[in-house]
Amino acid sequence: MISSQIRILDEQTIDQIAAGEVVERPVSVVKELVENALDAGADSISVEIEGGGMDLIRITDNGRGIPADQVPLAFFRHATSKIETARDLFSLTSLGFRGEALSSISSVARVDLVTRTADSLSGWHYVIEGGTELLSEETGAPLGTCFTVRDLFYNTPVRRGFMKSPQTEASYVVTLMEHLALSRPGVAMRLTAEGKLRLQTSGAYSLRDIIYSLFGREVAAHLRLVEYETERMRVEGYAGEPEINRGNRNGELLFVNGRFVKSPLLMKAIEQAYHGLAMQHKFPVAVLRLAMAPELVDVNVHPQKTEVRFRDEKAVFDLVYRGVRDALFARDLIPEPEKEAARPENKQPAPPAGEMRPAEAPAPVSPVRYDPFPETQTPERPQKPDSFRETVDYRVEADRRLLDRILSAPETAPQTAPAFRETAAAAPEERPVQATLFEEKIISPEKETAFRLIGQVFDTYWLMEYGDWFLLADQHAVHEKILYERTMRSLKDKQATTQQLMPPLVLSLSAAQQEVLRRFESSFTALGFEIESLGGREIRLDGVPDNLFSLSAKDLFTEMLDELAEERVTAPSMIDEKVALMSCKAAVKGNDPLAHEEAEALLKELLKLENPYTCPHGRPTMIRMSKTDLEKKFKRIV
Repeated sequence: MISSQIRILDEQTIDQIAAGEVVERPVSVVKELVENALDAGADSISVEIEGGGMDLIRITDNGRGIPADQVPLAFFRHATSKIETARDLFSLTSLGFRGEALSSISSVARVDLVTRTADSLSGWHYVIEGGTELLSEETGAPLGTCFTVRDLFYNTPVRRGFMKSPQTEASYVVTLMEHLALSRPGVAMRLTAEGKLRLQTSGAYSLRDIIYSLFGREVAAHLRLVEYETERMRVEGYAGEPEINRGNRNGELLFVNGRFVKSPLLMKAIEQAYHGLAMQHKFPVAVLRLAMAPELVDVNVHPQKTEVRFRDEKAVFDLVYRGVRDALFARDLIPEPEKEAARPENKQPAPPAGEMRPAEAPAPVSPVRYDPFPETQTPERPQKPDSFRETVDYRVEADRRLLDRILSAPETAPQTAPAFRETAAAAPEERPVQATLFEEKIISPEKETAFRLIGQVFDTYWLMEYGDWFLLADQHAVHEKILYERTMRSLKDKQATTQQLMPPLVLSLSAAQQEVLRRFESSFTALGFEIESLGGREIRLDGVPDNLFSLSAKDLFTEMLDELAEERVTAPSMIDEKVALMSCKAAVKGNDPLAHEEAEALLKELLKLENPYTCPHGRPTMIRMSKTDLEKKFKRIV
């Protein structure tokens, strides 16, 4: 209830408000505590969650630990060892710095901490619940820190009710840990969820090896090494060849000074580097790590610290663009036949299970160039051309102007096709229009015998004659419309049929793809997919819908997962329609061979549809021109 009386809030209320800004869900807790472990110099971190993190989060590291006399102080708001004054905000080298994490977490959960520093023979055990200290005592402990967080939001049940299913919350944690593993290949990371191992890296400094374990053999086999630097900054990592492009931007993973970020500027630079190489609505796979002096980037922009600002955006854009473009054109891009890709060897063996390597002192910062990745060992650089500007039309300024023009261009509203009466009265220069709203309905089963299929032009468009009308049909749009209607009808009648794959396809899914499949598996099954889990990230496709025509079953399935993840659809009817719409990618394409009899059968089926005028995406299935129009074009009549 709002009143005119101004009050000062009590500490508990203040803490819970602050917690709402820092601790949004279980993944927020994991992020803050793992980043603290990294800032403490840990090179081995273990994460365990139960109930999606709502019931239990346990994070163990071998970092420097917290001195016993400073443990209670660490749980005060705005208590931090990472900055001293506001000036330090502009030269940050740590992941965390606000000093709100432990205070926020402890105000909405039951926290148990065991920690020991290298100069102490014993550790310290500290328990705090809802912001109230319950225990503080000396104890035996290994070097490092172990946080156990139980019953998250136990004292704020309304917020707990806004959490999603444990599986969904766990998938957020998996994705976070994947990002952290990619940002620090020199740190061994392990994640266990509900007693099952979900992620494990060796800390062997190999970024490519981590990409292999997260994204699978096919992605790892089609990567180009990115290494490019200027006097003030550099970029390193891997860019995928165009053949492994995806249906969304989830494959564009960016890290600035070891911090995962979401940057429209950097994504624009990556996608512009693929200009002319990627199909429309396809996005590249790229894992890039940028290093620059801390004063060149502002990370104090967003509460989750995932957004950044750059002092010189043009220089950063050029860095990423040139680095990726160089990597893509270092050798030819002619696709090779699929072959077994050997798993990259680790640079050093992983430690035995359960063993943590002692933390090493961080490498000193070079006075010449800031280097937040001193441990990274990169493979041998590919041989580059003597003059990149001579081997490709490399014009970053022109490319950027083109990109800015495209992005700033206003969207044009689609033109509504004029009615037949309007087109008949139009000027002699009238253009062909979509076949709709005729005076008489010629597209109907009853008029089938009146149609005469003449032939094909450009291996794409079929020519037809009907009375005094000349029609051109797009074979892809026609087939797409028919497949869409067939699929929707089979979903409605529950009569989807399956074709068995011999041999079955084994796929490795990302955490996001796994979550999409879990949510929408019934829709995939209804379409005719037969899917079996093999444990971990692996699934097997035993069967696919029988109307796939010549489309790759693997490409269709993964693209469906990516697009469903991007659009975040929820209603079952929307899911079914979206999946059915995507299955239309199996339609015959332009320049695909199609016999006269096959085209005739498709056109006959099109005539039977309730709405044969447009494909599922709204494009016309055919256009028309009258005999009178043609006679005017040839000046037979004036």
